[in-house]
Amino acid sequence: MGVLVSAIAVSYSAHWNRQLLNTLYNELSVRDKAQAEWGRLILEQSTWTAHSRIEVLATEQLKMHIPGAADVKMVAP
Repeated sequence: MGVLVSAIAVSYSAHWNRQLLNTLYNELSVRDKAQAEWGRLILEQSTWTAHSRIEVLATEQLKMHIPGAADVKMVAP
């Protein structure tokens, strides 16, 4: 009787271990996909905030320009 219970316990333990490993591999896959997406988003953010892009947008869309020396006023603290 004890051998039968032990055999069932071993079978159950092996099955439970397989299920946990499958869950682990699924979670690792989700993590890897999230890390790849994070990398793409960081790259996109750096593209959108590049100084050259901001300067072009300010010049073309907002009609901004760098003031000349005569237009700059120094303020003492």
